[in-house]
Amino acid sequence: MSGNLTPYLLALSAGLAYAFSALLAKRAMELGAGTSRSLIYSNWITALFFLPYPLLADSPLQNSDFQNGAILGGIFFTAQSLCFAALRSGDASMVTPIMGSKSVFVALFLFLLGLSPEPIGLATWTAAGLAAVAVALIGWPTKGSSPSLPGMALALCTAAAFGLVDSMVPHFTHQSDPFNVLFVMFSTLGLLSFALIPLSQGKFLGSRGRADRWMWASSLPMGGQAVLMSFAIGFFRVPTEANVFYSCRGLWAILLVAFLGRRMGLREGNVSRSTQIRRAIGAGLLVLGIYLTPMGGD
Repeated sequence: MSGNLTPYLLALSAGLAYAFSALLAKRAMELGAGTSRSLIYSNWITALFFLPYPLLADSPLQNSDFQNGAILGGIFFTAQSLCFAALRSGDASMVTPIMGSKSVFVALFLFLLGLSPEPIGLATWTAAGLAAVAVALIGWPTKGSSPSLPGMALALCTAAAFGLVDSMVPHFTHQSDPFNVLFVMFSTLGLLSFALIPLSQGKFLGSRGRADRWMWASSLPMGGQAVLMSFAIGFFRVPTEANVFYSCRGLWAILLVAFLGRRMGLREGNVSRSTQIRRAIGAGLLVLGIYLTPMGGD
């Protein structure tokens, strides 16, 4: 790993912000904010965070910025959509840790896309194996309930999609000014979100009371964590290493649910202590496996 701790501290902070946002979003959807509607507003607010980026760039926007940023934005939009669908289908303390497997996908895509000159090492395959065990522990159903297979599947697809984005961002941002590419990327995210409005059930613009308050509260840390990770990955070019620290969001989510779940009124706040411990062990194994990934030669 690099001796510069800045990207890792940014990623660690982003992981905490993401876990907090996921819990708030889960509560908003439980109260009736709507999955598509919550996703749209979250994407729009996230896009607003990146509007000042061109003002910080050293060069004007180029055609390549629009092309590369649009590609990244389209993939990110898909990943974000899968993320909200996963949260809607499963517990945040299950879905968020599973999405920590993203780092394994980052290393894999770096190799498959030829963005890393090194082969996939034994440590990376070990990490993948640990990730599989961790996912099983995290997703194992509570006593008397059935496993949330759709939630687990969507969480893994989300991890793969976000992993693809993170493997491509450093390559594209360093072909041009990172500020410009990231601006186009998240502007694309905001624009594509308009296409989801017809999928929203009920009045899109009308207030939904408490549900909307939770929704707005979740959108702000979601946008903040995107900014933090954009700097960690887009400017420092350590996508896999940064994701080691970002993957701690799974542990953050489990701890937040344990301490705040019932106070927030989350249904998963009543999950048994044994389930919480098992998920924490799974999340810990996942972090250990992901820690091995950068040592595997990417």
